Amino acid sequence: MLAARTTTTTGSGRVALPRSVAVVRVTATHRAATLVGALAGAESARAAVVEVARRHVDPADAGAVATQSLDIWQTTDDQGRRVGHEARHALSIRAASLDAAAALVQALADEVGDRISLDGVSPAAVPSEEDHRTARERAFADARATAEHLAELAGAGLGSVVSVAEGAARGGARGGAADARLASAKTPVGLEGGEEDLTAAVTVVWELG
Repeated sequence: MLAARTTTTTGSGRVALPRSVAVVRVTATHRAATLVGALAGAESARAAVVEVARRHVDPADAGAVATQSLDIWQTTDDQGRRVGHEARHALSIRAASLDAAAALVQALADEVGDRISLDGVSPAAVPSEEDHRTARERAFADARATAEHLAELAGAGLGSVVSVAEGAARGGARGGAADARLASAKTPVGLEGGEEDLTAAVTVVWELG
Protein backbone atom coordinates (compact mmCIF):
# COMPACT_ATOMS: atom_id res chain seq x y z
CA MET A 1 0.00 0.00 0.00
CA LEU A 2 1.39 3.38 -0.99
CA ALA A 3 1.84 5.95 1.75
CA ALA A 4 -0.31 9.06 1.45
CA ARG A 5 1.52 11.93 -0.21
CA THR A 6 1.70 15.18 1.77
CA THR A 7 3.44 18.51 1.68
CA THR A 8 4.25 20.79 4.60
CA THR A 9 4.36 24.56 4.29
CA THR A 10 4.86 27.44 6.70
CA GLY A 11 3.20 30.79 6.10
CA SER A 12 3.59 34.16 7.76
CA GLY A 13 1.12 36.99 8.21
CA ARG A 14 1.75 40.55 9.26
CA VAL A 15 -0.39 43.37 10.62
CA ALA A 16 1.07 46.88 11.01
CA LEU A 17 -0.03 48.54 14.24
CA PRO A 18 0.55 52.07 15.54
CA ARG A 19 2.68 52.25 18.68
CA SER A 20 0.30 54.20 20.87
CA VAL A 21 1.52 53.54 24.43
CA ALA A 22 4.95 53.71 26.07
CA VAL A 23 6.99 52.41 28.99
CA VAL A 24 9.28 54.92 30.70
CA ARG A 25 12.28 53.47 32.55
CA VAL A 26 13.81 55.66 35.23
CA THR A 27 16.28 55.15 38.08
CA ALA A 28 16.34 57.08 41.36
CA THR A 29 19.94 57.42 42.56
CA HIS A 30 21.73 58.75 45.63
CA ARG A 31 25.30 58.72 46.96
CA ALA A 32 26.16 59.13 50.64
CA ALA A 33 28.92 58.37 53.11
CA THR A 34 26.86 55.60 54.72
CA LEU A 35 24.67 52.81 53.41
CA VAL A 36 21.73 54.16 55.42
CA GLY A 37 22.17 57.61 53.92
CA ALA A 38 22.41 56.28 50.37
CA LEU A 39 19.30 54.14 50.80
CA ALA A 40 17.34 56.98 52.41
CA GLY A 41 18.24 59.37 49.59
CA ALA A 42 17.29 56.87 46.89
CA GLU A 43 14.02 56.15 48.67
CA SER A 44 13.24 59.87 48.81
CA ALA A 45 13.90 60.17 45.07
CA ARG A 46 11.81 57.05 44.38
CA ALA A 47 8.88 58.50 46.30
CA ALA A 48 9.14 61.71 44.27
CA VAL A 49 9.16 59.71 41.01
CA VAL A 50 6.11 57.71 42.06
CA GLU A 51 4.23 60.85 43.09
CA VAL A 52 4.82 62.38 39.65
CA ALA A 53 4.10 59.11 37.84
CA ARG A 54 0.71 58.61 39.50
CA ARG A 55 -0.49 61.85 37.89
CA HIS A 56 0.37 60.57 34.40
CA VAL A 57 -0.80 56.94 34.37
CA ASP A 58 -4.21 55.30 34.15
CA PRO A 59 -5.56 55.04 37.74
CA ALA A 60 -7.21 51.74 36.77
CA ASP A 61 -3.84 50.23 35.81
CA ALA A 62 -2.68 48.76 39.13
CA GLY A 63 0.68 47.68 37.72
CA ALA A 64 1.52 50.90 35.90
CA VAL A 65 4.40 51.73 38.27
CA ALA A 66 6.72 48.87 39.19
CA THR A 67 10.13 48.38 40.79
CA GLN A 68 12.58 46.62 38.48
CA SER A 69 15.55 46.48 40.83
CA LEU A 70 17.11 47.99 43.95
CA ASP A 71 20.91 47.97 44.07
CA ILE A 72 23.37 49.31 46.65
CA TRP A 73 27.13 49.16 46.38
CA GLN A 74 30.22 50.75 47.86
CA THR A 75 31.88 53.66 46.08
CA THR A 76 35.61 54.33 45.88
CA ASP A 77 37.85 57.28 45.11
CA ASP A 78 40.45 57.39 42.34
CA GLN A 79 42.88 55.59 44.66
CA GLY A 80 40.50 52.70 45.22
CA ARG A 81 39.66 53.69 48.78
CA ARG A 82 36.11 53.13 49.96
CA VAL A 83 34.40 56.46 50.45
CA GLY A 84 30.71 55.69 50.67
CA HIS A 85 27.73 53.97 49.10
CA GLU A 86 25.47 54.46 46.10
CA ALA A 87 21.87 53.27 45.93
CA ARG A 88 19.90 52.89 42.68
CA HIS A 89 16.17 52.13 42.55
CA ALA A 90 15.03 51.31 39.00
CA LEU A 91 11.36 51.69 38.06
CA SER A 92 9.23 51.14 34.98
CA ILE A 93 6.20 53.34 34.36
CA ARG A 94 3.55 52.31 31.83
CA ALA A 95 1.85 55.34 30.26
CA ALA A 96 -1.47 54.88 28.47
CA SER A 97 -0.52 57.14 25.54
CA LEU A 98 2.50 58.73 23.94
CA ASP A 99 1.29 62.16 25.04
CA ALA A 100 1.07 60.93 28.64
CA ALA A 101 4.58 59.45 28.41
CA ALA A 102 5.98 62.71 27.03
CA ALA A 103 4.28 64.72 29.77
CA LEU A 104 5.62 62.27 32.36
CA VAL A 105 9.21 62.59 31.14
CA GLN A 106 8.98 66.38 31.17
CA ALA A 107 7.44 66.40 34.67
CA LEU A 108 10.17 64.10 35.99
CA ALA A 109 12.85 66.37 34.56
CA ASP A 110 11.21 69.49 35.96
CA GLU A 111 10.21 68.18 39.39
CA VAL A 112 12.76 65.48 40.28
CA GLY A 113 15.63 66.55 38.04
CA ASP A 114 19.16 65.33 38.75
CA ARG A 115 18.04 62.87 41.40
CA ILE A 116 17.15 60.44 38.62
CA SER A 117 18.49 59.06 35.37
CA LEU A 118 16.19 58.43 32.42
CA ASP A 119 17.07 54.96 31.15
CA GLY A 120 14.76 54.92 28.14
CA VAL A 121 11.31 55.36 26.67
CA SER A 122 9.89 52.44 24.69
CA PRO A 123 6.77 53.04 22.57
CA ALA A 124 4.67 49.93 21.99
CA ALA A 125 1.56 48.76 20.16
CA VAL A 126 -1.47 47.21 21.84
CA PRO A 127 -2.77 44.46 19.52
CA SER A 128 -6.40 43.41 19.79
CA GLU A 129 -7.75 39.89 19.39
CA GLU A 130 -8.94 40.92 15.93
CA ASP A 131 -5.39 41.93 15.03
CA HIS A 132 -4.17 38.47 16.06
CA ARG A 133 -6.93 36.82 13.99
CA THR A 134 -6.03 38.89 10.94
CA ALA A 135 -2.33 38.01 11.20
CA ARG A 136 -3.22 34.32 11.63
CA GLU A 137 -5.54 34.37 8.61
CA ARG A 138 -2.88 35.99 6.46
CA ALA A 139 -0.34 33.40 7.61
CA PHE A 140 -2.68 30.54 6.65
CA ALA A 141 -3.36 32.10 3.25
CA ASP A 142 0.39 32.41 2.71
CA ALA A 143 0.90 28.75 3.62
CA ARG A 144 -1.89 27.70 1.24
CA ALA A 145 -0.44 29.72 -1.65
CA THR A 146 2.93 28.02 -1.20
CA ALA A 147 1.31 24.58 -0.94
CA GLU A 148 -0.70 25.15 -4.13
CA HIS A 149 2.47 26.08 -5.98
CA LEU A 150 4.32 23.02 -4.68
CA ALA A 151 1.41 20.74 -5.60
CA GLU A 152 1.38 22.21 -9.10
CA LEU A 153 5.12 21.61 -9.45
CA ALA A 154 4.59 18.00 -8.33
CA GLY A 155 1.78 17.49 -10.83
CA ALA A 156 -0.75 16.93 -8.09
CA GLY A 157 -3.79 18.62 -6.65
CA LEU A 158 -3.90 20.16 -3.19
CA GLY A 159 -6.06 18.12 -0.84
CA SER A 160 -7.32 18.48 2.70
CA VAL A 161 -5.45 19.77 5.70
CA VAL A 162 -3.87 17.00 7.75
CA SER A 163 -2.65 19.20 10.61
CA VAL A 164 -1.99 22.84 11.40
CA ALA A 165 0.17 24.41 14.11
CA GLU A 166 0.74 28.02 15.05
CA GLY A 167 4.18 29.44 15.80
CA ALA A 168 4.96 32.17 18.29
CA ALA A 169 3.64 35.63 17.46
CA ARG A 170 6.31 38.30 17.12
CA GLY A 171 6.40 42.06 17.03
CA GLY A 172 8.96 44.35 15.45
CA ALA A 173 9.23 48.13 15.55
CA ARG A 174 9.56 50.20 12.40
CA GLY A 175 10.61 53.84 12.64
CA GLY A 176 9.47 56.33 15.22
CA ALA A 177 12.31 56.15 17.71
CA ALA A 178 11.57 57.85 21.00
CA ASP A 179 12.92 61.37 21.26
CA ALA A 180 13.27 62.37 24.90
CA ARG A 181 15.18 65.64 25.14
CA LEU A 182 16.16 66.45 28.72
CA ALA A 183 18.91 69.04 28.27
CA SER A 184 17.31 71.42 30.75
CA ALA A 185 14.22 71.95 32.86
CA LYS A 186 11.03 72.98 31.09
CA THR A 187 12.30 71.38 27.87
CA PRO A 188 9.43 70.15 25.69
CA VAL A 189 9.57 66.41 25.07
CA GLY A 190 8.40 64.82 21.83
CA LEU A 191 7.78 61.12 21.16
CA GLU A 192 7.29 59.64 17.69
CA GLY A 193 5.41 56.36 17.93
CA GLY A 194 5.97 54.83 14.52
CA GLU A 195 4.57 51.36 13.80
CA GLU A 196 5.07 47.84 15.06
CA ASP A 197 4.53 44.64 13.06
CA LEU A 198 2.46 41.88 14.66
CA THR A 199 3.58 38.68 12.94
CA ALA A 200 1.93 35.25 13.03
CA ALA A 201 3.26 31.98 11.63
CA VAL A 202 1.42 28.74 10.88
CA THR A 203 2.73 25.40 9.66
CA VAL A 204 0.27 23.26 7.71
CA VAL A 205 0.48 19.67 6.47
CA TRP A 206 -1.61 19.11 3.32
CA GLU A 207 -2.65 16.00 1.46
CA LEU A 208 -1.68 15.81 -2.21
CA GLY A 209 -4.26 14.42 -4.60
